[in-house]
Amino acid sequence: GKTTVAVRMGQILAKMGYARRGHVVLATRDDLVGQYVGHTAPKTKEMIKKAMGGVLLVDEAYYLYNAANDRDYGQESIEILLNVMENNQDDLVV
Repeated sequence: GKTTVAVRMGQILAKMGYARRGHVVLATRDDLVGQYVGHTAPKTKEMIKKAMGGVLLVDEAYYLYNAANDRDYGQESIEILLNVMENNQDDLVV
């Protein structure tokens, strides 16, 4: 379902010239959020780097934020993603 649509969208965007490569990188919470202080930013940035020129599909993105846990680092990942989405609109689809 979602992954198939993301792959097709990547192909369409590449053909239309909106994406350099049009590839899709699938990421889950585990791919983006670290368990310790300082681990989230590198994990998130690595997935973003892999997706540049294409589509980053965050599977079940609503799991990134966990308001019930003060020691959860999902918010950091969201902030990084938002910043990159704003600054790299021409090179990344999330």
